[in-house]
Amino acid sequence: MEVVAKARSDITTWADAAAQAAIVDVIAGAYPEHRIEGEEGAVGDPAADVAWIVDPLDGTSNYAHGIPFFCVSVAVRQAGGPLLAGVVYDPLRDECFAAERGRTTAMAVSTTDELARAVVATGIQNDDPEAIAAFGRRMVALYGACRGVRVLGSPALAMAYIACGRLDGMAQRDALWAWDVAAGIVLVEAAGGRVTGFDGGPPPLEGRADIVVSNGLLHDALLAAAQDAV
Repeated sequence: MEVVAKARSDITTWADAAAQAAIVDVIAGAYPEHRIEGEEGAVGDPAADVAWIVDPLDGTSNYAHGIPFFCVSVAVRQAGGPLLAGVVYDPLRDECFAAERGRTTAMAVSTTDELARAVVATGIQNDDPEAIAAFGRRMVALYGACRGVRVLGSPALAMAYIACGRLDGMAQRDALWAWDVAAGIVLVEAAGGRVTGFDGGPPPLEGRADIVVSNGLLHDALLAAAQDAV
């Protein structure tokens, strides 16, 4: 398998480009007037009224090493406005998690209401020594507050797991891109959960962002535990 290193902790494979090309073909064929913004590049008019946010392979390092936890993530957004819908697809388990803003969903977040009983996810994709040190502090803080912490390597799929109640939350501060989290935001919020930045405000969808995700019941406690390590 050909692996191209963007940085030591950030790689891409032929599958990333092939998956994005296939997704672009489908979306552009159906909606030629829309813009598509993906990890592997953007196509379409930057002034289009609707933008698709695509991560063709979230969890590339897992995929490249044969670790079975990765997914495809696609969201759609009104230009300059809210996210409208999101889909996360796990090809190995043939599981598709989908939601539309404002519509009911069969998914539901967990009912865990104490951080001490929660299992949460975190992660890092950063070569910077200071960011790595901060990640170590965050792990200590989260393990000190939660029942368990998992580093899964695919933020989008982890957020889908929060939406369907398999995980209770996630806190990740290594500056994720919109395509890492956009679909997951729709899933979690539609399922009754909550998503914020580390400042407690809405997570930005432009540029890079840190993110705290929960079932809602745990959010303030998880946010406080994550902030302890900032």
